[in-house]
Amino acid sequence: MDNKYLEQSILAAICYFDVFDYPLTLLEIWQWLFTPTPLDQAVSLSAVKTALEDSEYLKSRINFKNGFYFLNNRGGLIAIRLKRYGLSGQKNKIAMKGVGLLRFLPFIKLVGLCNNSGNNNIREDSDIDLFIITSSKRLFTARFLITLALSLVRLRRHDKKITDRLCLSFYVSQDDLDFSKIKIAASDVYLVYWIANLFPLYDRGAYDNFLAQNSWIKKYLPNHLAKAGSFRRQVFDNMSAKLSHSSLEYILGGFMGDLLERLLKKIQFLKMSKNNKSLARENDSRVIISDTMLKFHENDRRLFYQDNFLARLKEITQ
Repeated sequence: MDNKYLEQSILAAICYFDVFDYPLTLLEIWQWLFTPTPLDQAVSLSAVKTALEDSEYLKSRINFKNGFYFLNNRGGLIAIRLKRYGLSGQKNKIAMKGVGLLRFLPFIKLVGLCNNSGNNNIREDSDIDLFIITSSKRLFTARFLITLALSLVRLRRHDKKITDRLCLSFYVSQDDLDFSKIKIAASDVYLVYWIANLFPLYDRGAYDNFLAQNSWIKKYLPNHLAKAGSFRRQVFDNMSAKLSHSSLEYILGGFMGDLLERLLKKIQFLKMSKNNKSLARENDSRVIISDTMLKFHENDRRLFYQDNFLARLKEITQ
């Protein structure tokens, strides 16, 4: 990678996260280095460090303070990031409480923190976004049980109950994990970073497969690394949970389970089609209602973030 292209890639990463008021460390710039033109090779940390320290082009456009890099006149983002990081501790505890209950349920392969929740960049009044991968042919059974369980303990987001509630707006079956088909643009920078920053809060072996199915993001994020959290930020099975979900999967895995899945699919399809009728018919991926994917993002802001990112990048590189 020549110096000019590396400088542009560094600025692209900083500009993207600036949209979310999120200054970056050196390691984060390296890990989230964005190459608008697909690249098939990783970039060394030392090359990024050298560019940040020596490039007059970069120095005229970005500043460094307290371990963070940010666009000129955006030093206030450091305090915002640190404040949101502090708030995320309580949000993570709420998420872990809910997922600690879900681990007893069948047909759940992954529960991930997504959007800003995955990066601990969450506002005080916000909800907590979850992404869920289910077993094949049990999408609607899993969704019904998850919704019921979190509703009973008053953790599910609904109506005006938003703050500190769990948002269940994105489910996918384990046999439909390639998200390149739901891109809204050639690169879809938001989707690329969404996949990269998904945090596996609870994983029954689906996270690695999800990344493998979406290895195409490496063309844009050549240094992308899988998320690896501490034990304090992940939920694991205990003996009771393993016995519960394995027993339920055995009971509901056969003919009776097929009948239940078809019934729940019919009921949920009817309700979802009414609630999301107009958007589901659009030729885009804001709302998806299918046998293998349920995505309810009526206010899908990917185009807004894409345009905002491109405008900032254009302005800073002129």
